[in-house]
Amino acid sequence: MINLQKRNFDYDWLNNNVNHHSYLIKSVIDFLKDIDTSDAELLDVGCGNGVLSSEISKIFKHTTGIDLSETGIELAQKLVTEKLNFEQISLDEMIQKKKKFKFISSFEVIEHQYLPDEFLDKIYQLLEDGGTFLVTTPYNGYIKNLIISIFGKHDQHFNPLWRHGHIKFFSIKTLTWILKKCNFEIIKKTFSGRFYPVSCSMIFLTKKIK
Repeated sequence: MINLQKRNFDYDWLNNNVNHHSYLIKSVIDFLKDIDTSDAELLDVGCGNGVLSSEISKIFKHTTGIDLSETGIELAQKLVTEKLNFEQISLDEMIQKKKKFKFISSFEVIEHQYLPDEFLDKIYQLLEDGGTFLVTTPYNGYIKNLIISIFGKHDQHFNPLWRHGHIKFFSIKTLTWILKKCNFEIIKKTFSGRFYPVSCSMIFLTKKIK
């Protein structure tokens, strides 16, 4: 029998390309500039190596970043401050602890979820009534995907060999549909990286409704 360690199945935060950090950080900060978050506690779901959590924590009262990745949390711990901490914990465990947050974010995570509706349902349970949920995910649309195919980048963009890679590919329509289905009212949305309609990611700001 082969002895497989948990770490063998972990997301490789040391070698995977995370260049989305640079453009998303600026876009998200600009996106939230008209919203007063100074008194809100933030839960950042799927924080990975903590870089995005660290940047966005500057505009919140306190931020908790959570992730299942052991290597990710090990890296994130180097960024801990009085306003920022990290935990290797699941959404289910957070729900069991009866945690509630006024603001939850999730950067480039939903596209890795086998059941994104269940993922959103858990986010919903952790949000206070009327709470805010900010979600980003890679943008997919007809023109962008056509260009990808024309330039022979299909296998690179939809790479089936990327361990723990993207398994869901959202368009504006499908992300809108699943958010509404899971009782999130969309407040506003924007795009990040390059320019629309070939944007790298889309950013949706939503509110929990009953």
